[in-house]
Amino acid sequence: MSAAQPLWGPAALHAGLLAAGYTPQQTATPGGEFAVFEYTIESGPRAGTVVRVGLQAPPDFPTTPPGGPQVSPLLGHPAGAVHPSPLGDGWEYWSRPASNWAADRSVRGYLRHLRTLFAQLPPADTGGTA
Repeated sequence: MSAAQPLWGPAALHAGLLAAGYTPQQTATPGGEFAVFEYTIESGPRAGTVVRVGLQAPPDFPTTPPGGPQVSPLLGHPAGAVHPSPLGDGWEYWSRPASNWAADRSVRGYLRHLRTLFAQLPPADTGGTA
């Protein structure tokens, strides 16, 4: 009997998201493969809002974290660094690296990073006038 081999890269990201209770779907683009899943914003002015998040795992994940998240719908981010996403129209790439990755190289650590990013969003514009 041999010991199970540790997971690396996209397989490790996928397994970690499943273990955290998400249902990631693998999505291939010319820019690479992404794990796409529904995410409910947990805190901040937009708590309770459901968005889609796409994460691209590098081949050596969890040594290297996913890049910044791909987000749909288009929300912008108050810290800027928002770019077009390889996932197409209706998606944006937030260039927001996981700053505490060295302390916790796990999917749960990256999910904490997402919580922080989404909590920084301003309230949704309701389109009303004052």
